[in-house]
Amino acid sequence: MEYKEKLKKRLYIAIAYLVLGAAMIAGAAVTKNVGDFMSSLGLMLIVVAAVRIRNYFIITKNEQTMRKYEIAETDERNLAIISRARSAAFSAFVLLSGAAVLVLSLLEQHEAARWISYSLLLLVVLYWVAYWVIRKRL
Repeated sequence: MEYKEKLKKRLYIAIAYLVLGAAMIAGAAVTKNVGDFMSSLGLMLIVVAAVRIRNYFIITKNEQTMRKYEIAETDERNLAIISRARSAAFSAFVLLSGAAVLVLSLLEQHEAARWISYSLLLLVVLYWVAYWVIRKRL
């Protein structure tokens, strides 16, 4: 995929974050739960989207800057770092989620434990689906 197309795809994802964040804040306002976590999460999604959109315009401002970022992204060392960091984050999330389920179950917070379990299960299923799809393509 050409780098400019990759950047455009990231811009669309950032716009989706922005819309989702605004919808979460609006939903929290409609349900009168403005102080709830949903409005905070919505605000954080908007901040992330704004940073990503800003980065898109900084990178695509001129060809030299775009080329510099493209080289940095395709550098083998950077790709290895990204892959290892993603793997470490995935493993840490799985372990921490499992521990949270155990602790919450012992504290008789079964509803919260159940939702964390669902989240963990969804993540693992998504991982395996992605693994098999990517494996077939390569």
